[in-house]
Amino acid sequence: MIFFLIGLFSTIIGSIVGIGGGLIIRPALAGMGAAKSLASFTSSIVVLSMSSVTLITYIRKKVHIKIKKILILAAGSIIGGFLGGTLLKFVSESFIDRTYIFMLILVLLSVVYRNKIPKMNIKNPFLQFFIGIITGGLSGFFGIGGGPFQVSTLIIFFGLDIKEASVDSIFITFLTTISSLAKYTLNGYTDFSLAVYMIPAAILGGYIGSRLNRKINEKKIALIFISSVLLILTVQTYIVITRYLAFIK
Repeated sequence: MIFFLIGLFSTIIGSIVGIGGGLIIRPALAGMGAAKSLASFTSSIVVLSMSSVTLITYIRKKVHIKIKKILILAAGSIIGGFLGGTLLKFVSESFIDRTYIFMLILVLLSVVYRNKIPKMNIKNPFLQFFIGIITGGLSGFFGIGGGPFQVSTLIIFFGLDIKEASVDSIFITFLTTISSLAKYTLNGYTDFSLAVYMIPAAILGGYIGSRLNRKINEKKIALIFISSVLLILTVQTYIVITRYLAFIK
């Protein structure tokens, strides 16, 4: 039951604001004792289920999605994710933790002050691809889904409001998650022991979240996004402090 509730809560939030849900699922499962590989694989399966249902809902409701831009960003993100994951092996865990906090603060500020930050609308496909590499690189480096970085990037570099950004972010997440699962499958890892409890929750969460996204206004979506990032930031700060205190004892 607890796995179902974790899946439902994380995917409703992820579907509404475009952050996927893995940002909540992965640390929650790891905190409950799941191995890192199992937590990551389960998170990817759940996010793929949620994003599939969310996209079907958007397509049925004829929500406008800029396919070409999304495909370019997703392609860059997939390559960036591989590069970021490779770089991860050469830095300390403490450096990753502190940098992650700093990047979450930047994401938070980009949404809080979204109406005051000068926005761009980058149309050059090479620049779009490069931005995708950077976003994917950050996601791969921190070992998380790219939702928060994608939403922030779409707001700043493509001039979208957060409601539009949440839709495009889900589409990018859908494509990049397929890539992640392909890597697990090629490596022979297919442990569905937790996913069987969470996939039904993800399907329900994607349906509920996508419908809520269409019904609530941009300001409320921003508030949910800010609250979610603040929660993640608080948890991450707690982890860093406890690790530091344990180190100095």
